[in-house]
Amino acid sequence: MSSSGLIGIAGHVDHGKTSLVKALTGWDTDRLEEEKRRGLTIEPGVAVLVLPDGRRIALMDVPGHKDFRKNTIRGLSTVRAAVLVVAADDGVMPQTLDHLEILRFMGATTGFVVLSKADLVDQETLELAAMEVRDLVRHTFLYGCPIVPFSAVDGRGLHAVLHEIQRLAEAVHTEMVHPVFRLWVDRVIQAAGFGTVVSGTVLSGSLAEGDPVELLPARQVVTARFLEVHHERVPRIEAGMRAGINLRGVSAEAVDHGMALMTPGYAAPAFYLNAQLHMSRYATRPLANRTRVKIHVGTGCHNAMVVLMDRDALAPGESALVQYRLEKPVAALARDPFVMCSVDLEAVLGGGIVLEVSTQKYRERKAPKVIPFLQCLMREDVPGAVDALFERTGHRAVSLAEITRATGLPCGAVADHVERACRDGRYVQIAGHLLMPKASYSHLRREVFRALSEILAENPLKTAVTPQEIRHRVDASMDEAAVEHILEDLERRGTVTRDPGGYRLPDRVTVLPRRQQEIVQRILDYAKKLGWRTFAVGTFCDDHGERYPRPEVQKLVDYLTAQKTLVRLRDGRYMTREALEEVKEKVREKILRDGAVTVGDCGELFGFGRTRGLSILDYLDSIGMTVRVGDRRILSEQYARTFWNGRRADPTSS
Repeated sequence: MSSSGLIGIAGHVDHGKTSLVKALTGWDTDRLEEEKRRGLTIEPGVAVLVLPDGRRIALMDVPGHKDFRKNTIRGLSTVRAAVLVVAADDGVMPQTLDHLEILRFMGATTGFVVLSKADLVDQETLELAAMEVRDLVRHTFLYGCPIVPFSAVDGRGLHAVLHEIQRLAEAVHTEMVHPVFRLWVDRVIQAAGFGTVVSGTVLSGSLAEGDPVELLPARQVVTARFLEVHHERVPRIEAGMRAGINLRGVSAEAVDHGMALMTPGYAAPAFYLNAQLHMSRYATRPLANRTRVKIHVGTGCHNAMVVLMDRDALAPGESALVQYRLEKPVAALARDPFVMCSVDLEAVLGGGIVLEVSTQKYRERKAPKVIPFLQCLMREDVPGAVDALFERTGHRAVSLAEITRATGLPCGAVADHVERACRDGRYVQIAGHLLMPKASYSHLRREVFRALSEILAENPLKTAVTPQEIRHRVDASMDEAAVEHILEDLERRGTVTRDPGGYRLPDRVTVLPRRQQEIVQRILDYAKKLGWRTFAVGTFCDDHGERYPRPEVQKLVDYLTAQKTLVRLRDGRYMTREALEEVKEKVREKILRDGAVTVGDCGELFGFGRTRGLSILDYLDSIGMTVRVGDRRILSEQYARTFWNGRRADPTSS
């Protein structure tokens, strides 16, 4: 089965849209009882047309009455090709203008005009109607399009209409803006035996049966149980297809048109949309700043306040940068088209495209950074937009996918620009997938080194600093991968040295104050006196009559551990490095003699009980000297090999 997408059938009420669809397909899209009774379309209806070449295409018949304008916009929201139906006896009417504006704002790029009811007029009237249509479409996407007379009564023009629809099917190509699966829900039903089934047009990407998909703005991940295209089950749906999806994991009551299905994790719902707005040339008055409006994005209709960024009012036919502040979040993405209506839905005021999905309210003081970025997006200036985006992200590195999501610019063009910029040395690639301008990276490298130096200077006992500490000192919003990359860069340059506990300055010498030197000596004397017996900080303080504050003793013990003078065991107790080496030798001899060592041998080996002995044996496991097999421990293969190789290399060994 081959599918060629969706074509909208638009026009004024009672101009013959539904009759045209029925003549083409045999389907009556007026399925509701009220539609039958009133003789007009209320809800958008879809009919499948089988083209002469075997391809199938969906025709979207939308309401022509102004009372159902909201439903009309929903039906035309994903249409990229359209048939504008104008009755030859009526000519251009108010909803003809409305529908043409809606199609223009929603991104339709091609189509043609059908002069319906041709059987009711003479040739001269037909020609006058065609002239009126040509004047109407002169500055629209329908300029120069065919105008086909048609009659549902005598069938004239039907083959010509079918020919033009086939031409549209060949001309329409789905533009892949975002490289993920995406679909606006325009219909929801509770199907007996199946559960929740939603339908819509796939905007981008693909989805297979069993794939997870995120329902937005609910942010609920559900499963695509099965898929249909034109009432036939398919294993996968792709961009351009009109599809039905049976969702597992959500009730029909929890889903509504206006919601979106998307690849999980790609985007989050937002309250603020920065956009390019074109006022309709048919608007009756200027748009004042901070006006309350209805904004139609995808298949949803949302209450919003429109904030003009650089003026107090916008006249009919003019364009401007605006921010929409929504009452509820919407799952929009950059480059999404929209239509703006009055709050009472009595008039189409304008429309345009979303330039940026924002998390912040627009303020005049932010204009120097916000407006240049939006202007680059308006011009589809890839280098300018990416550079402006970097300027706004500060110290944060960004991925190619994030750039595409934030700008809505074609991913191929963005990837080409990034590749050239990296090759020219203007961008730095971090951790294989993150990007940052070279100037920002150099500045950040200096800041990371400064933070490392400051942290060590503030705490003379500290021997190493973790990447997390540095990130919080420089900028908590920095990516951990970026900090790690910079520290590795500094290490390659010899500016810093990596230790197990973090990073340090290679030439740094710690000089302790006299009092701390005294405590350190007391700790070492105490530890050496204990020999193989481990000790805790609290025990040391108790044995010295609480003469030394515990927090200070803990810091000095941590310092000695970092210096590898003391060893910390799993139970939080300590012993000297020399004592540990003696213990290792004792355990090695025991294993070589008896084949293994157990916890029960601790009393004989160390002179103390199982609990403390187990902590030592666990430590030997952690450093790879021993391996636990059941309740026995044997020498690891790697340790045994290293030991015996060393013995053979020493001529004095027996």
